[in-house]
Amino acid sequence: MASYHTGHKTKHMNKLWKKFIYGTALIMAFTLVLSLAVNSNIVGKYYLHSQKHYIQGIGSQLITLLESGTTPEDAVRILEEQEKVLIVYSGNTWDSEVLSNELREQFRQKGLGFRKFWLWEQDYQDAVEHGMKLRLYQQEKLKYGILAEYMFTDAGMFAIAAVVPNTAETVGIMNQFLVILLSVSSVVAVVLMYILVRHITNPLKEMEEFSRRISMQDYGSRLAIRTNDELETVADSMNRMSQSIKEYQDMLLEKNRQMEALLDNVAHDLKTPISLIGTYASGMQDGLDDGTFLDTIIRQNTKMAQLAEKLLGLSRIGQKDYPEETIALDRLLQNQIEEQRISAAQRNLGISTSIEPDRYIRGNAELVSTIFSNLLSNAIKYGADDKPGPGIEIHLHGNDTGCHFTISNQMQEGNLDLDRIWEPFYVGESSRNQNLSGTGLGLPIVKKIANQCGYGIDCTVADGRIRFTVIF
Repeated sequence: MASYHTGHKTKHMNKLWKKFIYGTALIMAFTLVLSLAVNSNIVGKYYLHSQKHYIQGIGSQLITLLESGTTPEDAVRILEEQEKVLIVYSGNTWDSEVLSNELREQFRQKGLGFRKFWLWEQDYQDAVEHGMKLRLYQQEKLKYGILAEYMFTDAGMFAIAAVVPNTAETVGIMNQFLVILLSVSSVVAVVLMYILVRHITNPLKEMEEFSRRISMQDYGSRLAIRTNDELETVADSMNRMSQSIKEYQDMLLEKNRQMEALLDNVAHDLKTPISLIGTYASGMQDGLDDGTFLDTIIRQNTKMAQLAEKLLGLSRIGQKDYPEETIALDRLLQNQIEEQRISAAQRNLGISTSIEPDRYIRGNAELVSTIFSNLLSNAIKYGADDKPGPGIEIHLHGNDTGCHFTISNQMQEGNLDLDRIWEPFYVGESSRNQNLSGTGLGLPIVKKIANQCGYGIDCTVADGRIRFTVIF
């Protein structure tokens, strides 16, 4: 199984690696083809276009200088000093052949030689009619061209010339260099891509293994990914998810355990009354009733009814809406004490109280009364009547944190598990004699009400006394 998962993960990582490599190769190839196409078909034309625009701009400056009264000689000198061009002119504008020779000779005197240069008759006519004419003279073996603009003015025919390199050869060299550069770049890109993919796939492998363990209900491990990016964020989220699943699973297991214990306890607590009812009913049927059988049946039936009522009450808490109102805690508490004072007296338990008056809260009187009643009943049932000291102590006071209610009593002999004291049917009396310990549902009801209403509740044991505290 382990080898299968390893091979499965490697296969997926290889796919991811190939996608990155193929993607990078396609991008580099597309970039190379596009660059070669642009260099071969556009760069030369764009350069020539920019040079034409440049010379035309110089021609416009020349016209401006001449119109401002600058002599042709000074205008030529100024522009040649400012720009990278040579300018010649001739006042002979009637004979194109003579004009062509004069311009050619002046260019030669300025150091610009032509293998091919001639002012064609059509170019001459265009310059005369339109005021200017552009002509590119390719010099073939010299591997450059000369771009000339002829301008016809009142001062004569001007020729503005600029050297234009052979862009075809230049572009060819650029393309060769580009191929080499992109080839080297591709190798570097593959190496960098490998490092990047490892940076991504290694955490992904850990995440996949982590997910596999979670699917097998193994929640003990955690992801330790520290990449300072989104992968680390995802890993932290997966850790929190695993922890939440673990806590939820533990909660479900605990709920299942409690449910099983609840069913066992319900069956146990119903078994005796049902058995007694059946036995005494059979005795009555056989004519063995001594006058007490019916009372016994009624008493056992009452116990079952009380048990069912408490179970229903426990299940209703959290499902039923309980409206809130202003409650006088001191009055509710006094009422509950008076109702159970006789039960305490029957067990020879004295009740000592310290209750501050006029303690009000917002809540439901029925639920708060249930808390007081169950805790007081619990103290009466569990309170030891054969030990020195006060029997049951009750306090109600207020401070900045709320209203504090505490009730304590002397404990009977026995082992009390405080971690389980809030569980349904847990009783401190190991024999489960209900004459002593009750149903074991009172404290779970108190706990559930406190949780629903947001009250603080705690149980502590010290100096042989058990103390319950509720903060309203």
